[in-house]
Amino acid sequence: MVSLASLALVFGMVFSATTATASDVDTIMQRRRVDLADFPPTGSFKKMPTWLANIQSDGTWSDVNYLSGCTAQRANWPIQQHWVRVITLAAAWSGLNPLLTTYTGNDAVLAAALKGMDYWFANDYTNMDCIGQGGTDACPCGTPGLWNSNWYDQVILIPQLVSTACLLLDGASLSANQTAGCYDIPYRAYALRDTDTTGVGSLTGANMVLLMELSVSLALYSNDTTMLADAMTRAMSANLFADTKGEDGIHRDGSFLQHTGILYNGNYGKDSLNGFISLEKEAIGTAYAASSDVRSAIATMVRGSEWMINRDSTTGNMYWDFNTIGRFITFATTDYQASSDINFNTTDLAAATVDFSGDDSIIDTLTRLESNGTIKLTGNKGFWASDYMSHRRSSFTLANKMISSRGKNTEYTNSANPYGYHLGQGTLFSYVAGNEYKDIEAMWDWNLIPGTTVLLDHPGLTSSIVGYKGKKTFVGVVSDGTYGISAMDYTDPYDASISYRKAWFYLDSSVLVTTTSLSVSSSANGSPITVLDQRLAASDSTILVDGSAVTASSSLGRRDSSASGYTLYYGGNGYLSHDVPFNLTLAQGAETGNWSVISTSTAGMQTKNLFSAYTTIPATTYSYQMFPATSSAALQAEAANATTTRIDVSGTVGTAGNGLLALAFFPSSATNVTTPMKNIGWRKKGIFSVSVSNPALVLIQSTRRTTCGTARAMTVTVSDPTQLLTTVTVKLVADAIHVECPADSSSYCTNTTYGVTLTVSLPTGGEVGSSVQLAVVAM
Repeated sequence: MVSLASLALVFGMVFSATTATASDVDTIMQRRRVDLADFPPTGSFKKMPTWLANIQSDGTWSDVNYLSGCTAQRANWPIQQHWVRVITLAAAWSGLNPLLTTYTGNDAVLAAALKGMDYWFANDYTNMDCIGQGGTDACPCGTPGLWNSNWYDQVILIPQLVSTACLLLDGASLSANQTAGCYDIPYRAYALRDTDTTGVGSLTGANMVLLMELSVSLALYSNDTTMLADAMTRAMSANLFADTKGEDGIHRDGSFLQHTGILYNGNYGKDSLNGFISLEKEAIGTAYAASSDVRSAIATMVRGSEWMINRDSTTGNMYWDFNTIGRFITFATTDYQASSDINFNTTDLAAATVDFSGDDSIIDTLTRLESNGTIKLTGNKGFWASDYMSHRRSSFTLANKMISSRGKNTEYTNSANPYGYHLGQGTLFSYVAGNEYKDIEAMWDWNLIPGTTVLLDHPGLTSSIVGYKGKKTFVGVVSDGTYGISAMDYTDPYDASISYRKAWFYLDSSVLVTTTSLSVSSSANGSPITVLDQRLAASDSTILVDGSAVTASSSLGRRDSSASGYTLYYGGNGYLSHDVPFNLTLAQGAETGNWSVISTSTAGMQTKNLFSAYTTIPATTYSYQMFPATSSAALQAEAANATTTRIDVSGTVGTAGNGLLALAFFPSSATNVTTPMKNIGWRKKGIFSVSVSNPALVLIQSTRRTTCGTARAMTVTVSDPTQLLTTVTVKLVADAIHVECPADSSSYCTNTTYGVTLTVSLPTGGEVGSSVQLAVVAM
């Protein structure tokens, strides 16, 4: 158990004040009951007369699926609809929902709610091993009581529903059994707060927030101020920064990680945020309101999450990037899971953060979110804690997820995501319309995840191999807020059948993707390919290769349509192969799939028109460039006269052009790169040299002079993808310009004969892996 002394210490970290009063408790009680009365879906209100008429003598409804135990659906347990009805009835009786005031204090409504509660309490399980060991010898199939083989239902789902119904019925005359049930079921969950329960584990991250949120209702129901303080303390503590690599919770880059480092802002992060919104709306202005430390973490996650949200221009709705919802990519939008919506209420978020100010203010983010994505967020943001990059311009978003030794790429849980092995291993999703990947996962080819470089059809996809940590440490991002680099040193985590190094250079209108050091195991089968895209077919189905229309296979599985050329144009997106032509396999046509094969989705069989394109790649260094939201003419112009120059020096790769020099110094590659300044766009003659003491990512951007003879400002942005170094030295040398240290830079900059030496002190703690930006002057 956590001691009272330690709780008192944490209390000051997570709350704005340290002394709660009776009026604070009353305030939270009143606000919470009003909030809970809004829980029922609006559509359920009109069904109340039917529910009242059809409730059976034992307190059940014939149209609810009451399967429990081993035969019950593990995810989204259908039996929860029993409690949704009880809660709707309780909300109607309470008079707290303005849409249901005609039922306030109605005896028949109260009787039906209590009858529904009686059924559950009479059939509650008594074998406590069923909490986390349902279906094992400890709680074998057939054990009496209402339980599920998924621990979540015993620990969070059902206790949350029970505590909601019971608090709404505050003031009703309950029997002894009803009173006991209202306490025992939520308390059984609350009692697990400090335990490592068999089949459950220790509760962290979003799960701890959800557990404590229901425990607040229990504390208010039982008038237990000690429990209330404990639950609020633990809930708020779960919203402090998590600074250990791969740790569950909020990281300082705005990532939310869960289940061994999986990026999950769109599901568990959203759940944690909703828990905070609920609690803070009720606690604001009281001693239980969030402290500055909690506010900082929440504000960081909200601002980070905005970079992961895209607008579907065809519907006007907002959705999470598919890189950020883990296994929930396998649900259709009609399943109301993480793929269905952003699933948090921006109005409620604004209410909960109304007193966030200064560095914690999220007003700009709220303004853009409340515009439903019509006010654009643009720029580049690297997420060092999750090996993720978001690159946004007014007409497109690119989202890139990599895999490192610090965390898993995805997971297979509760029958969801059995074929998701390739997810998060160098994916590159491109959003222009915003619906490119919506509702297609039941039909698409799981061997062709957009952006990935793989051996074709290898490994064989099964649920047993989903969810690996990466093999390499040199995986990370660097960003100056406008441009960025992602880099991944990769070895297939399943069987090491393929390895390579890959870098993504994010520019104004494109991303340059370079693969080097490709190696394929002699025992491996399949050709190395890079998947350019697999998406919903565009309304204009024309496919252009080198400007001429070509025909694709009518099925993803046939793979009998090949084409060769330097450019591919489809659906408003352009692809340019450098040095050697694409060796393309193209498909476009109707595909049919069953959502229930990849999850517990109820969407069933569906058919969608899909497009896919992949290219084989050579063993030498290979680059292609993607131009989202462009025209065929612009793509052909770029092919004829490239606006960027690619760099490849003994395994160090990069790009130069438009005033930007971007370099990925991989391990055991060249430590020095010399580039003509005309390629960068700084001068018509002369060279510029960059040297590093250790592998690193380096961005150098120079602004043009505004007045003849004035100095040119140059920014150097550096990161350590390994997250293991404390310093890295960067040397800059030029012959046609004079590079020197700016004033007040002696802590990091030393002038040399032909340039400068920068000693870059790298971030530590929760900032490890983040970008460091330094200034130099060019004359």
